[in-house]
Amino acid sequence: MNKLALGLVCLMMVLFSCSSDSSESDSPPIVASSGLVNKITQSDPDGKLLVTTTFLYNGNKIVSESWKQNSFSMGTDVGYSYRVDYTYTGNLITNMKVSNIFRAPERLVMSTNFAYDSNENLISSVREQYFDSFKMTLKISYAKIDNNTQEFKIFTIDSRDNIEISSASGKIVFDINKNILKMGSIDMAGSFSSFEYDSKSNPKKNIIGFNKIIYFDLPPNFSVIYSKPHLDRSNNILKTNIPGYYPTSNQYTYNADGYPIENKEYANYNGAKLNATYQYFYQ
Repeated sequence: MNKLALGLVCLMMVLFSCSSDSSESDSPPIVASSGLVNKITQSDPDGKLLVTTTFLYNGNKIVSESWKQNSFSMGTDVGYSYRVDYTYTGNLITNMKVSNIFRAPERLVMSTNFAYDSNENLISSVREQYFDSFKMTLKISYAKIDNNTQEFKIFTIDSRDNIEISSASGKIVFDINKNILKMGSIDMAGSFSSFEYDSKSNPKKNIIGFNKIIYFDLPPNFSVIYSKPHLDRSNNILKTNIPGYYPTSNQYTYNADGYPIENKEYANYNGAKLNATYQYFYQ
């Protein structure tokens, strides 16, 4: 396998054995907008604020989310700022654009288009990442195998030669709540990842269309060769195991409605060590 495929598979592939009677085409009920998160903060183990994310909605449809990271080496107002703008067709998210808004004029750095079938199942995504003199395209196609399993194929294209490279393929398994439970690589046997969830509500659960998206990218950790699994669907991650990375675990504090208001994330190497603390604020 070439280096491109190897890098893609190592971060994206996950074990795919599970059973469920849920269908990806099912749509969650639309709930009152009071269940929407409007701000998330991330702090380091010493309590220093690292990232603030704010959300803008139109009803239960997300309009945008803005990320601001502080750089303490240069001052708390220096770092980076990104905005992600969402476009809907009906109740489906069909485009997301990521712009660098740290300095004027703002600069478009990434755009992803999502396509669906007549049953509102995601069938493809095409992400373009823009650089000064070229762009990289990451194409992912999806095919439903059964009610809880999908197959995916990933291709990359560099505009400097326009050669389409098949990077990876695999399977995705969802649990009954449409969480991404496990994925498995067809290309690399034994390269597995897995996710465990609680039974509480994810802060982004009530955003219309979010449960349809499988892979997408948010600031600031973009890569030209892979995309990240979208895990904010129904419930909250308790444990993550990804090859090549330390396992992580999360400890939540919930409000009376069952939504997290704080998450302490631990990286498990030589014992569990606090990695970050997230706080959630709602409308």
